[in-house]
Amino acid sequence: MSAKIALRTLLVVGLIPFVLLGLVVSVAKVYGLVRYDPAYFGEAYTAQYDSPGAVAKALESALQSGDSSLLAELQGLRWPAQFATSPTITWVQLWQRTDRYVTYLYFDVSLYEPYPHHVEEVRGRWVVSPPDVHYFVESGAYKSVFLTFSSLWWVSGAVTLGLAYLFSTSERFGALP
Repeated sequence: MSAKIALRTLLVVGLIPFVLLGLVVSVAKVYGLVRYDPAYFGEAYTAQYDSPGAVAKALESALQSGDSSLLAELQGLRWPAQFATSPTITWVQLWQRTDRYVTYLYFDVSLYEPYPHHVEEVRGRWVVSPPDVHYFVESGAYKSVFLTFSSLWWVSGAVTLGLAYLFSTSERFGALP
């Protein structure tokens, strides 16, 4: 009976990383349902932001001027994220292109600070996607975090089990005459 309980407990503790991953993915999916503001997806916005380049140019202007309404328009979100703004931020280059995202690199020449911004197509128009939980899951960035966390979790569990086994066997052998 005790071995069954120990095995069940070990299995439950071993599956904790998968449970946490499921929670994060579920939160991201639910947030994705209410993430975008329908007011930013009319015909005018669809025509104006019909390519990643159009969004990248407008984003450079918004980052330089600090125009919060233009930043909100470019994101299309109900709750727009805050981005670093400065008159010395400039669009440098296309940084990375994946199946879903186009990442542009902006650089603040006065602070020597790079700012990557991710652009994706949503409902027929292109929007700037801030690095939130939705981006974390949809971009696949969660994979490296999950792999690191679960590896540490399982290695520490194995070390703990090994130490517990060593201590229990050493007590048994130490108790013998």
